[in-house]
Amino acid sequence: MFKRVLVPVDFSDLSTRPLEYALSLVAAEGRIVLLSVIDDVYPNPDVFAFQLPWADFHRQIEGEAERRLAELAAEAGGGDRVEVRVTRGHPARTIERIASEEGFDLIVMATHGTRGLQHALLGSVTDKVVRQARCPELVVRLHEEEGKPLAPAS
Repeated sequence: MFKRVLVPVDFSDLSTRPLEYALSLVAAEGRIVLLSVIDDVYPNPDVFAFQLPWADFHRQIEGEAERRLAELAAEAGGGDRVEVRVTRGHPARTIERIASEEGFDLIVMATHGTRGLQHALLGSVTDKVVRQARCPELVVRLHEEEGKPLAPAS
């Protein structure tokens, strides 16, 4: 069993599977950090139009990320064992840095398994973390139908 597990989430899907795996692998007294890294390399175009001040823009995004992480933790039944954290930076480097500096035993991440041109153009944060992290990683492959909101009943 692991004592400290890091579960990065990018909100590209709504699946709770990576967190559920982490919950099943963490020791009874262990902790899970559910992490969202806000990539601040590409600013919102509204910031340049001066419709929303820069600091307010980041506070709004961070608040929304915290709310969504808390919902994800509640949906997975994480309770007090799950800490929600939001930070800014380059996603892969930030995840690796946090895992290393804070001594995590395991990183559990999702991947959609993109290939070809999409993977070449966008890259994969999960792929970069697997190559750089010093601790073990568990990669949970999500299938296309996972993480999509359910269609409304007609």
